[in-house]
Amino acid sequence: MDVTTGFGTTGTPPPADDGPVLVDCAGARMGGALRFLLELDGHLARVERPNVRVIGRDRPITATWLARRERLGRFARVISLNNVGFAATAGSRYVLLRNPLHFLRPAELELIGTRLDSRMARQTRIVRQAARRADFVVVPAASMAERVLDAVPDLVSRLTVRPHPLSMPQAAPAQPREPHLLLCPVLFSPWKAMATLLRLVDQAVTTLAAETGADLRVVVTATREEATADGLGPTGRLDFVGRLTPQELTHHQNRCRALIYPTRIESFGYPLAEARLAALPVVARNIAHNRDIAGPVLVPYQREEPAEIAAAIHRALNTTFVPEPVNPFDPDRYFNWLLGAPEKAA
Repeated sequence: MDVTTGFGTTGTPPPADDGPVLVDCAGARMGGALRFLLELDGHLARVERPNVRVIGRDRPITATWLARRERLGRFARVISLNNVGFAATAGSRYVLLRNPLHFLRPAELELIGTRLDSRMARQTRIVRQAARRADFVVVPAASMAERVLDAVPDLVSRLTVRPHPLSMPQAAPAQPREPHLLLCPVLFSPWKAMATLLRLVDQAVTTLAAETGADLRVVVTATREEATADGLGPTGRLDFVGRLTPQELTHHQNRCRALIYPTRIESFGYPLAEARLAALPVVARNIAHNRDIAGPVLVPYQREEPAEIAAAIHRALNTTFVPEPVNPFDPDRYFNWLLGAPEKAA
């Protein structure tokens, strides 16, 4: 089974469909969802697709919106980018499942427990029911596919693994990277235990700085207020810069010497993919998901212990990678599959 193309499928869409294509992007306001939408916008700017209609921009995902989008008419293909598939609209139905919280395993549910919003259980039921009505269920990584099949095994014949699209960086950084600077791109959520993970990172960097004499700093893409509210006390080596736009994040990516990504549950992880395309070392746990997305730039640690994280950071700061010859996340290849091959010029 080739996880690049599918779990029990060929990964090939139905014969397409010269008819209209409807894409719902509601909810894409931040994080990976916004990054995905920017890649879609870039593709549509490069490739003429008059049959593609994108709806839901800047809208939250609400029951009213989900009902409204079902009444927009007939389409050859309908695509939901936001986890909740179309239920009644005619045409080939595609849904992208990209939130692991809808497919948590029992042990994870027990660990996270009351930190999850009570609405998540209702959302999970809706997401899983809608997925059963889809013709194609698309997930961004093999680890996410395994989660989905653990919860809804009857989706196996319709499940396809397609890593999220990501464009190559436009150019190398204009300035040399700062040799002792790390970037930690995170989003605080009640279920992520980020205070615990960042405390480990701070301890690891503090230890390594004492051992090497280097003035190591970690740029964290969150506010100090968020960290304090999550239970993180004073830290010595973490610089909180707040939530960033994709352009602001690129600025920090171009400054840093390595990236540290301590999160535990991801469906994809755009920072891993962005670091891979930039040939930037990534310090993260040695798990299948991180190996899959970060690929050759992963500098792993086995256990969530300061000493192991410090050793991985030290290796990362002394390792240089070269870019891969082919973009494994090529956006045009991705959207040519998802939207159907573009019409050829006469």
